[in-house]
Amino acid sequence: MWNDAKAIVHLDMDAYFASIEQLSNPLIRGKPVIVTGKGPRTVIATASYEARKYGIETGMTLIQAERLCPHVMRVVGNPAKYLYTTLKIREALLHFSDRVELYSIDEFFLDITLSQSLFGPPEEMVEKIKNKVREATGLPCSCGLAPSKLIAKLASKMNKPDGLAIIHPEKVADILKDLPIEKLHGIGEKTRKNLSHLGITKASELGHAPLSLLTSHFGVYGYMLKSMGKGIDNSSVPYHWEQGEIKSIGHSYTLPFDTSDPELIKSYILMLCQKVTTRLRREEKSSRTVVLTIRYNDFETFSRQRTVDYLLDTIYEIYHICLKILQRIGKLAKPVRLLGVSVTSLAEESRQLYLLEKLEEEKKLNRAIGEINDKFGEFAIKPASLLLSEEFEHQRAVK
Repeated sequence: MWNDAKAIVHLDMDAYFASIEQLSNPLIRGKPVIVTGKGPRTVIATASYEARKYGIETGMTLIQAERLCPHVMRVVGNPAKYLYTTLKIREALLHFSDRVELYSIDEFFLDITLSQSLFGPPEEMVEKIKNKVREATGLPCSCGLAPSKLIAKLASKMNKPDGLAIIHPEKVADILKDLPIEKLHGIGEKTRKNLSHLGITKASELGHAPLSLLTSHFGVYGYMLKSMGKGIDNSSVPYHWEQGEIKSIGHSYTLPFDTSDPELIKSYILMLCQKVTTRLRREEKSSRTVVLTIRYNDFETFSRQRTVDYLLDTIYEIYHICLKILQRIGKLAKPVRLLGVSVTSLAEESRQLYLLEKLEEEKKLNRAIGEINDKFGEFAIKPASLLLSEEFEHQRAVK
């Protein structure tokens, strides 16, 4: 069956955040539940399967969800709780293999090829994995077992929720024969449309397409597309200790009201810089690149970034770069709905000694603000300008 082929498992938690909340609170079990951020204009992070029956989907607004299901129960998300559960899942999976990859907060890959002498054939092992996760967390999960990460991820979607699908190596070609190309992980809507214009709508058609045709339209990506069409994915599951450090830190915020007020926008950006700096402090990192993301009220979204040749690790250093980005963007075309600030090009926290006492005092102040917000809430201390602007926007909204 498997012979020399790899045995790869993709584990996908079912309605993860909602399932955790339902497990924590018996009063909402079996009922339509949505998990959201704070505020009335947030979007849905996860919907329980009971809520999905009404057509509620991830990414919808709260208003849209309540129109579809007026009695839907909303829970404000608790990231710390979800991360704790993810770590428990990871610990359970390490019982079976040391090749465990945390792909996202609710997804894992495992390479169990070399674990068969301890836990039996892959088909039996994946059942044990599902049971181990439920035993550790009380939560259901769906698993796909296949000879590659690409096909394992495809398989895990086949029998959700609490499902298991096994695609043996000799069955891969049959599965891909009539499979729509968009079902392959990594082929988004834009690529699907471009392939469709070439007459390619199925995975098998992609696998048999002339390489010259694909490379002429997609460049070097054409090589990968052809391999995907054949179900070939040579990427390996890394050892759990090999997985890299975080590459970026960022936060976004949906404004209580759409606004074109530049001072209000700057105040929210300053607040986000404060949040990002707190994370930088926790991770003992500095940054050289700042990214500012803006979403208009019609959901048009874009990002701009700026890189400097020195380390950034204070609120006002990052905020100063954001202002330069804003200045380069110029007048915003429409009212703003969401703002995001993130930092990349991370490095170890700056240990340089400041020659100017003012800068040293600023670092101490930033650290104190971060510690207070850690204890009393992420925005217990926030810019005074934001208080004035929020009050103005609130008064305008209720008129």
